Amino acid sequence: MCLRPPNEIMFDESFWDELTDAGITEIALQWLCLLDDQGPDRGNIYPQPEDSHPRGLAVMGGERKMRVPTAAFIPTQEFYEGFSWQPPTMPEHLSDQAEKLSAAIDMGHSKGFSIYVVDDKSYFLIGGFGSGTLDARHSSPSFTNPDMPAMTVARARDTAKHFPKLAGLLLDGPDFKWEIKPGHRDDLWSELIDTPDNRAFTESVGMDFQAVLDGREYFKDFLQSFDSDQARTFISDAPGALANHDWWRENPNLSTWYSFKQSSVEWNISSSYNGVKQHLPKMQVGNSSRLPFVEPITGHNTLRKQLYIDFQQPKQYWWSGGVAGFRGTIVNWVDTLVEWNQDLDPELASELFGAMFDYPMPIDYPVSDYNNEATNDWFTTSVRDQTSKMIERSGGVDRYMPWVGLEHFGSNWLTAYELDRLLAEMQAQGATRYCYFIYNSMKPDIWAVIKRYSQG
Repeated sequence: MCLRPPNEIMFDESFWDELTDAGITEIALQWLCLLDDQGPDRGNIYPQPEDSHPRGLAVMGGERKMRVPTAAFIPTQEFYEGFSWQPPTMPEHLSDQAEKLSAAIDMGHSKGFSIYVVDDKSYFLIGGFGSGTLDARHSSPSFTNPDMPAMTVARARDTAKHFPKLAGLLLDGPDFKWEIKPGHRDDLWSELIDTPDNRAFTESVGMDFQAVLDGREYFKDFLQSFDSDQARTFISDAPGALANHDWWRENPNLSTWYSFKQSSVEWNISSSYNGVKQHLPKMQVGNSSRLPFVEPITGHNTLRKQLYIDFQQPKQYWWSGGVAGFRGTIVNWVDTLVEWNQDLDPELASELFGAMFDYPMPIDYPVSDYNNEATNDWFTTSVRDQTSKMIERSGGVDRYMPWVGLEHFGSNWLTAYELDRLLAEMQAQGATRYCYFIYNSMKPDIWAVIKRYSQG
């Protein structure tokens, strides 16, 4: 179960007992932080607008309030020597809250819980170290920046020093973008890729950075080049090409762009993992990725990641609308393929998408219905296919702990029925663990579904 602020929910022993009674024994803290009252105009609203769990509202006095998220401990300076940035610090007046947070984690550990934290550096980088105030107008440095894995390691060491009962660290990404809808938040052509860090990294691994940029532009030209005959030829002759790492490696126009992304992600994750293990050998480290069909585009190769990660967390994010949900992504791809190729209609574009990404689609649930509740056949085709690939590429069910979520940033929510079918499909394939995102927004019908599978 994943929990986001207010972390004060954990202070009440009944929180841990509630989860224990439901059969849940692991907790992931999205952000190990404290909330500081710096006035009515500073910070962000907590609980967040979509969070409606009574526990979250109760610890805030029954109403949403503006709070500034801050560090939960005073940093150990020796861990940060040589960095150009300063780690976030904890206001002294929150020391009592920090002690309560530590006691809550100890209480959870004593009750048999394994407690994980999500790598927190990006939260503070977005807001600027020391302020703790999130600001979406800023972005983190390129993940090819040499300091990025080192920052992960420093934060892991410092967090483990102050909260020694933590079991592990969850690395959320990094990912390259995967959307093609112009202007979308995850539009891969809007992504800032021409950076000094990326250029330096590309040179360090012997690649031509101009070929990286050219490959990205070539891919747009490729997606804009389909008439109906070419689409049917691709469907017949190259099924699954875009989900196949070999297809990207062997295409001379795309291979450098592909290799740059693969090398960048692998370097970042493996460097982070090896650095954490050097100092904290018992700490378990997990890493998330998107659905299998977009692995090559996002820069991940979960088969290779088996060599340098303890368990994998591909995201079972199937909502539509909003961002990061893959029913919505598929809609965006199909709509954009139709917009870019006047000879394609939605039906042929859907067939082309399915062939491109080896993504099977049931007849009774066309892409045009993806904003509506899914049919049973969709779970036994599309979801079954992607889940089996997740498990295989993760290295089996023992190394598979996917994220399961219902919504994100204004999306259409998965229904209780859809969550039930998703968990049933995962369980049928032998999955034993998943990380639900997120406790705070959970309503009674969803909680009932979760308990039905975790108590069994």
